[in-house]
Amino acid sequence: MHSFKSKIIAGVALILSAGFAHAEDTIRLGMTPEPYMPFTQVNAAGEWEGLEADLSRAVCEKMKIKCDIKQMAWDGLIPSLNEKKVDFIIGAFSITDDRRKVVDFSTPYYTEGTSFVGAKSDTTKIATVDAPDGSGKIVDPSIVSGKIIGVQTSSVQAAYVAKYLKGAEAKSYDTADNSVADLVAGRVDYVLIPDLYIQTFLKSPAGADYEVKLEVPKNTTLGEGVAYAIRKDDANTLGKVNGALAELNKDGTTQKLVDKWIFGKK
Repeated sequence: MHSFKSKIIAGVALILSAGFAHAEDTIRLGMTPEPYMPFTQVNAAGEWEGLEADLSRAVCEKMKIKCDIKQMAWDGLIPSLNEKKVDFIIGAFSITDDRRKVVDFSTPYYTEGTSFVGAKSDTTKIATVDAPDGSGKIVDPSIVSGKIIGVQTSSVQAAYVAKYLKGAEAKSYDTADNSVADLVAGRVDYVLIPDLYIQTFLKSPAGADYEVKLEVPKNTTLGEGVAYAIRKDDANTLGKVNGALAELNKDGTTQKLVDKWIFGKK
């Protein structure tokens, strides 16, 4: 994940949901205001919107806890969690083995794919081969050797390029939007990027000359679903979040939000 210019609002805490008024009934949720739809953004009115914003409101209501939102850049979310500045975080985090070394994950609320995107004028056929580690099919590294591939820093896509596409040059960006901007500017040959995010760009006038070259086969490096991240020593918060998610799955709320924000169903 992530997006255009980070609009960090220093020292501002927004309340996502109503709950008990006492401090001991407040939980700190780390989120980023960088636009990354359909997951989340802060709109022109200063309101949080998107799948993760609505889901977090529902989670906090189920926990009967007031959620105090701490805004920060996406790549600062995990460090802030482990520095105990927040209690849990959300930001289209894919569950991976590497991330499991530093955080615990809730049950996933969505499974996201990855797209390999380039210019329509580029006639290179992006194909797949068997992964050397036996994890299934991967992008054929010989085809993209010597190419520049834009990825968001600290993302599962960056990890994928580092692991499987060593002959290519990975160019890292603080936001997904900046990687796409450099694709348009011709500074990178391709971007490896979450599929939901790139679809918005491809449907826009700016994306008219670009296309998905390959829907990258699912792979453990690319994650096992999208979830909240919780500090490893905080079983209490993990239990509360998973309990709330279980209730939201049972009553159909999670699916309704996915249908609304991901699939555009009213």
